[in-house]
Amino acid sequence: MAETGPTPRRVVWITTDHMRFDCVAAYGNSAIHTPNLDALAAGGVNFLNCFGQNPVCMPSRASFMTGLYPQQTHVTQNGHCLPPEFRPTVASVFGAAGYETAQIGKLHFQPHENHDLDPRPRHTYGFDVFWPSEEKGCYEDAYMAWLRGRYPQHVDAFRIPRPTSAERMAWETPAPHVVEAPWQASQAGWVVETAERYFAARPGGRRLVHLGFYNPHPPLNPTREAFAPYEGAAIPSPRFGEDEWAGKPEPLASQLRRRSGWSEADLLEYRRSFYAMVTEVDLAVGRLVDWFRADGTLDDTLIVFSSDHGDMCGDHRMTHKGCFFDEVMHLPLILHWPAGLGTQRRDLTGLVEMVDLLPTLLGLCRAAVPDVMAGRSCAADLLAGHTPDGREDVFAYHGAGQAMLRTDRWKYLRYEPQGTEVLFDLSQAPPETTDRAVDPACAEVLAEMRQRMLARSLAASRSPLPRPHPF
Repeated sequence: MAETGPTPRRVVWITTDHMRFDCVAAYGNSAIHTPNLDALAAGGVNFLNCFGQNPVCMPSRASFMTGLYPQQTHVTQNGHCLPPEFRPTVASVFGAAGYETAQIGKLHFQPHENHDLDPRPRHTYGFDVFWPSEEKGCYEDAYMAWLRGRYPQHVDAFRIPRPTSAERMAWETPAPHVVEAPWQASQAGWVVETAERYFAARPGGRRLVHLGFYNPHPPLNPTREAFAPYEGAAIPSPRFGEDEWAGKPEPLASQLRRRSGWSEADLLEYRRSFYAMVTEVDLAVGRLVDWFRADGTLDDTLIVFSSDHGDMCGDHRMTHKGCFFDEVMHLPLILHWPAGLGTQRRDLTGLVEMVDLLPTLLGLCRAAVPDVMAGRSCAADLLAGHTPDGREDVFAYHGAGQAMLRTDRWKYLRYEPQGTEVLFDLSQAPPETTDRAVDPACAEVLAEMRQRMLARSLAASRSPLPRPHPF
């Protein structure tokens, strides 16, 4: 247990889905409208080089919500379920520390296709309160039940096809699907209103609440208010070269060809709607912060803002996720807790992994960090006002037999069973376009990165299971 000191009365962990690092205006993108996230960043700790451990939803979430790597949770790609009895989880460790734990919105420890057709209770993974909404309009879930009662006139406007349906594939086009309804009726609106009701009903005690926003995950259907800042506005064009897949090994070459049929205008419209989906989250965050301020609890609330992975948004002529480009792996991470971390902006530039976040939150709450967790806590440095040491490298793994190792300068990718590898010099412009693995001048760097990935892969495969016998 950490030494005594101030602890947050509430921990509110906000996660988005698909939100990349540069989708916060405070980080240098003046084209995106995020005034409420900017305010959190201006008064909080910003991890400017935070990277995820997997490029898709389920394994990334299972990793950072357990403090373990994907190989250790055995959730390495979408469709793998975290076992309901798995420990540690965010709920089990905060529950042991005396916090009531609540899940509102998207968790995604289990596949959600057709879950509303299954009459069995959902696994709650140790949360005391469990109000899930894994999608935003295709299931008869908590969100849709609320929408029918709160905004019955807008139910049809927010309907979207089921994830694996042919209709959903047809829906995923660059053309904007702007919803003519107030943003408060969106899934983001439901998450924040439900959080307010939860806190109003439980004014005392210590609480850990995870708020899972589906935004800005496609399909892109922003509300009119969220889309308004971008309608007709200039936004940065996607960055890509012609035929970037040429000379790249498989499967990277195939990934780069996925949107080869889309025009630059198509990719730009995708990005425009994506930005609007981010702004919808920002509106919800602003409403929640205002509620805490009016309630007099903002200073004692640790607000955590993060994402599971990013979206290519047209860069490298790609959209969505599933690859190791920085657009997918580089994530926003903000900690805002005035009573414990101060109110001055602190920008940390060292390399951090998302797997480090849960141990850090436990440390900030003066709670025990299980020895089995692989992540590193930087809580002591943050509380002391020091700058934590960054990692020498960050590691990610995808169950399709793909892995990434990234330093400040180099990124090494390995693909099995193809046995292919890619090396990017991140100091080169444009970034992540020229494969240096075939360059004899980089042979020593390639060999070093290969060895470092082997070491990280072995360390990340250490079993979290307890040892039941002494032999």
